[in-house]
Amino acid sequence: MSQTSSGSEPPRFRVAICGGGIGGLVLATTIGKYNPSLPIDLYEAHDSISTVGAGIAIWRRTNEVMSELGLLEDMKAAFTKPPESSHGIHYRRSDIPEGGYDWFQHILRCKFFCVPPYHADTFLCGPEDGPSHMHRQQMAATLEKHLPASCTVHFKKRLVSYHEPNQSGEGSAKPVTLSFSDGTTATADVLLGADGIRSAVRKTMFEAASEESNSADDNADLRQYIDATWTGMVIYRSVFPAENLRKVDPENLSLREATSRTGKATTLVTYPIANGTLINVAAVVGDPSLAGTHYEGNWVMDATHAELLGCFANFEPEVKTLLQGRVALLGDASHAMTPHLGSGAGQAIEDAFVLGRLLAHPLTTLASVPDVLRVYQDVRLPFGTSVASNAFALGWMLMFMAPEYYDGTRKEENLDDRGVSAFEKDEMDKLKQAILKRWDWMEMGGALDEWKEAEGRLRDKLGAHDA
Repeated sequence: MSQTSSGSEPPRFRVAICGGGIGGLVLATTIGKYNPSLPIDLYEAHDSISTVGAGIAIWRRTNEVMSELGLLEDMKAAFTKPPESSHGIHYRRSDIPEGGYDWFQHILRCKFFCVPPYHADTFLCGPEDGPSHMHRQQMAATLEKHLPASCTVHFKKRLVSYHEPNQSGEGSAKPVTLSFSDGTTATADVLLGADGIRSAVRKTMFEAASEESNSADDNADLRQYIDATWTGMVIYRSVFPAENLRKVDPENLSLREATSRTGKATTLVTYPIANGTLINVAAVVGDPSLAGTHYEGNWVMDATHAELLGCFANFEPEVKTLLQGRVALLGDASHAMTPHLGSGAGQAIEDAFVLGRLLAHPLTTLASVPDVLRVYQDVRLPFGTSVASNAFALGWMLMFMAPEYYDGTRKEENLDDRGVSAFEKDEMDKLKQAILKRWDWMEMGGALDEWKEAEGRLRDKLGAHDA
C-alpha cells in the first residue's frame, strides 16, 4: 500500500485516519474506491492490523455495504452461515438450576425491497435475513488486503493530540498537526478519528470546544463526554474449539446457531465462528445502579474461570458446560455500545461508508469539508445514537432488570408441563414483544439509503443540482 495520486493535478486535500480497526479500514477503502486521487494516511497504534474481541455478527445492513464495496464475496468465504439462509437468534431462559426452557427464535424479515441499481436480484432483498458470523481478525485481514493504493499505513503511531489552527483569509487553509506518543508529528488537511472508545481525537476536540465556549454550563456539558462512562455491564469474552463442546454435547445448539441464554442480572451469548471451528462466548453481568458511573480499574483484564462460573452459579447445567473453556478477557473496552444487538462494528462500518462517500464526492473540496462533516453528522449521528440506546435497553431486558418490565420472579401456581406459571408465561410474552421492537430498525433501510439522503443534503447545502 503506497500513497499515489492519479493525474498531474495536485490532490484536493489530504486525509488522515487515526485507528486501523474495522471502522478505519472501511473508511479508507470507501474513500479509495470512490476517489482514488485522494491521498490517505492511516495511523495505527499497534505494530500490525489487529482487533480486540473475537466474534462479529454480520447483518443485512453490513452486507449491503460490503457488496457495494466489492468485498462481500471475500467475506462470505469466512462466514459460518450464508446470509441468505433462514436462521436467527435462539432465546432461552436459563437461570433455573434444574433446567431452563426455550423462549423464542427471532428471524429478521426484510421490510423493504430494493430497486435498481441496488442489488435488485440478490439475496439482500430476500424476505428473511439471518446474521452471519466470522472472527473479527478475519474481517480485519480481508479489509487490510483491499486497502487502496492511495492509502499509506503507519504502524506504532498512537495519537496523543492534534492542533487545528484558526483559518483566516481566503485560500489560507492551514493543515491540522497530529502529535504522536513517540514524539513525532504529521500534518493533514482532514483528520478522521476512528481510534476507539478512548479516542484521543474526541478528547482533543471536546477540550478545544470547551475552551472556546463562553458558557460555564456549556463547558461542563462538553467535558463530561470526554471520558466514556460505564454501562454498568461487564463482558467476559472467550473463544474455544467447537470440537471440545462437540465431544461433551454433540447436539448442543451453540455448535450450529446463535443463542442468547437469559437470566437475572446475567446473559450468555454464543455463536460459531471461523467456519464453525470455534465457539464465540460473550457472558454479560450487569448492575443498573452502576450505569453512568466511571469504571474503576483496568477496562480489559484476565479473568479466572472460577470468577466466571460464580456469576452463573444458578444457571442450568448446559450453560456450565459452555463455560468450561479458558476465559481471556473482561470488559467493554472494544464497545462504544453494549453488544446485545451485535451491531457495534456494523454501525462503525455504516459510518465509514457514508463518510467515505461524502469525502470522495466530486463536489467535496477542502473549503467545503466542514459542510460535508455536518451532513455526515446530521444523517448518521441520530441513527447511531438510537442503535446504542436500543442495545443498552435490550441488555437490561434480557437480564430481567429493565424498569417497568418483567423482573424474572417465578411463581409456583398454575404451572404448565415445563414448570412455568401462567404469570411467568404472560410476563415473558410481554417482554418478548418489547425485545422484538428493539430490533425493528434492523429490518428497514440501510447505509445505501442513508448515503442517498446524505448526497441529496450535500447537493442542497452546496447549491448543486442535477440539470
